[in-house]
Amino acid sequence: MTEHAGYDRDARIAVIGAGFGGLGAARALAADGYRNLVVFDARDEVGGTWSANRYPGVACDAPSHVYSYSNGPRYAWARRFADGAQIQRYLHDCVIDAGLLPHLSLGTTVTAASWTGRDWLLELQDGQTSRFDFVVCATGQLSVPALPDIPGLADFQGAVLHTARWPTDPNLTGRRVAVIGTGASAIQVIPEIVETAAHVTVFQRSAPYVFPKADRTYSPDLHRLYRRAPILRRLVEKTLWVGFELVTAAFWKWPRVMRLFERRHAAVLADTVTDPSTRQALTPDYRAGCKRILISSTYHACFNRDDVRLETAPITAVDTGGIRTADAHHEVDVIICATGFETDTFVSTLTVTGRDGISLPERWSDGARAFLGISVPGFPNFFLVYGPNTNLGSGSIVYMLETQAEHIRTAIGLAAAAARPSSLEVNAGSFDAYSRKLVRRMKQPTVWNSGCRSWYRDGAGRDVHNWHGFMSEYRRSARRARAGDYTLTALPARSE
Repeated sequence: MTEHAGYDRDARIAVIGAGFGGLGAARALAADGYRNLVVFDARDEVGGTWSANRYPGVACDAPSHVYSYSNGPRYAWARRFADGAQIQRYLHDCVIDAGLLPHLSLGTTVTAASWTGRDWLLELQDGQTSRFDFVVCATGQLSVPALPDIPGLADFQGAVLHTARWPTDPNLTGRRVAVIGTGASAIQVIPEIVETAAHVTVFQRSAPYVFPKADRTYSPDLHRLYRRAPILRRLVEKTLWVGFELVTAAFWKWPRVMRLFERRHAAVLADTVTDPSTRQALTPDYRAGCKRILISSTYHACFNRDDVRLETAPITAVDTGGIRTADAHHEVDVIICATGFETDTFVSTLTVTGRDGISLPERWSDGARAFLGISVPGFPNFFLVYGPNTNLGSGSIVYMLETQAEHIRTAIGLAAAAARPSSLEVNAGSFDAYSRKLVRRMKQPTVWNSGCRSWYRDGAGRDVHNWHGFMSEYRRSARRARAGDYTLTALPARSE
């Protein structure tokens, strides 16, 4: 038996999830020299949400220049708002750039992770198990598709699709299509399918704020200019970042500014939608920013077409041939559920059990909380990426994910440098102080607590998703793990 003085760079690290968050953490750890690193993902390819979402029109609603790793390859984006296919190719290139291919375990579903008192035991769907010293959970806030709870949906004899589980060829040509939902995926897919479907009925529960998308293609000449003068590209990126930082502040610091967005939205509708009653139905009845703000230059115009109908009456049931509302029956051939994802839990794809047999759902019985959205008391050597209260109303989530990756890298470094193998756990004092700070922030007037219902809130009405502060403030607070925030506890040495 060989005793190890400490983990050093031999620490066994599991990253669960190969999207932007998981790959960002893996890139940081690989660059720091950790050799025993494995990145698991249930899908057969990297990309996370950009692998799962393949519906027509799928694209990012943040500019490509800021929706990319700051230390990744300088990518020649095709357009300002890249489509999903190019984003996935970019992530694959980032894997190659960081030398992560040997560390990938794709097509592997992790079903459970349990703290044994010395390390983490991972259970895989095929029945195998594997042990790791550290676990980085990067399954994302939006990973499990949510199907609407509508009576009779299972009885429908046509095709039922979900935007996050799009088939290769759904063949919508000449079909009567119903779209349930008007969120981010709906406003992208609807303008695409109206061109081929015989008729599209959009079932809207609440109208979203949708603003024109200032998209454009990037020419070869522009890319050559960026290569010759990289400072110009950095200037563009910095300008975009500062702009988003100011808009972000309007959500949580200066909510009255959002009135300007509301007036702008009314003007957009007036210029785009011809029918007054439809225009009124497309007008949100809540504060701008309370729910996710969307961008599209083609969505509103769809409702000027004779073959597109907006239905605002609640759905009462689905039968074999269509959708029923209180006063009508809509015969359709295909139902597209653009109904988003399960948001009640942050780790919904596996069971995580920490010290004393306590699971994450039990720990979060009164609401999901994590120190800096990353560490949870009772879960040693376990880290979250894109955890509670790290979402943004505006800006680049990649900036937040990179900050978390650096925190995780330096936190594991604290344990790796210890004289003996040790567990690393956020201490109660730091966790409680951070939680109190969040509570104080949330009591201030923000667009998120202006009275509307949204997926940001849990069952108790608490916002468990959004960061109430500047992106730069989060980076200053979270970029490096501080020894004073964590407790190291010596463990029995590993043997081999």
